[in-house]
Amino acid sequence: MQLFLLQLVFVLSWSSGFIGAKLGAETAGAFNLLFWRFLLVTLCLAIVLNRQLGRLTLEKIRYHAVIGFLSQFLYLACVYVAIQHGLPPGIAAIVAASQPLITAAMTSFGGSERSGARQWAGLVVGFVGVGIVIGGQYALPAASVGIVMYLLPMVSALGLSIATIYQRRRALTAARSNEDGLFLPLFVQGCVSLVLFAACGSVTGDLHVPTQPNVWVSIVWLTVFATFIAYLSLWALLKRMPATRVATLVYLEPPVTLMWAAWMFGDRIAVTTYVGIVVVAIGVWLAGKHGARPARPRCADMETAGR
Repeated sequence: MQLFLLQLVFVLSWSSGFIGAKLGAETAGAFNLLFWRFLLVTLCLAIVLNRQLGRLTLEKIRYHAVIGFLSQFLYLACVYVAIQHGLPPGIAAIVAASQPLITAAMTSFGGSERSGARQWAGLVVGFVGVGIVIGGQYALPAASVGIVMYLLPMVSALGLSIATIYQRRRALTAARSNEDGLFLPLFVQGCVSLVLFAACGSVTGDLHVPTQPNVWVSIVWLTVFATFIAYLSLWALLKRMPATRVATLVYLEPPVTLMWAAWMFGDRIAVTTYVGIVVVAIGVWLAGKHGARPARPRCADMETAGR
């Protein structure tokens, strides 16, 4: 029962990032919302870590800075801008969930992994599923979101895939990364993202102190639920379950976000979206069933998930 509740908290907290974005991005602007979120996150982490910050080396800072740019800044910037311009959170979650397929495709084309016919079929099926979701939602009579906004979460997934591959190929091993715990890498990634979101907010003219209550609710929501509870539940699950089983829980995020947003915001969802979710799920399952023996996912590999 305790493990089930922990899994439930994990799925809900990681889905909450898309909901929190909807609460504040349209009012405050994506970059401004993310700036205040990461300012609060890094301040909290600096207080908690305190003397542990002295364990950071230049190598670790460089390593986690690259991960932070790809899996935090790029991922969140694209998703939040898309949601700011009207893309339903559930749709953004579904498109961004194509990350395992993109990672599999990149490793296959790069020659780092052998791919069988079943894996290639999974990649094709998965991307067809994403196409069904985008095409069906875009064809709604009331749809006013440009096609570019549907593609931005795909860029997020691409950035996350590059971060995952970079992480696997670096000499910084899982053991060395685990020595730093959960919050030290997150602090470095948060600092990098904070600076970049501040720069983007300044360039676009969005950077300001929010005055709307719903924006501050969103900032606290994203800090508490989508950051700290999400990562703490991830860390707790990784101590109790294999990383492969924890990774499968991430696939519950799109349908949960879809239903949550439909209930909370009244988002209209096309029937084809539900069909697309099933097709994507089948594709991800097929892509994971290839002939080569996959490497066992490491705890450090989960760091690249950004919300």
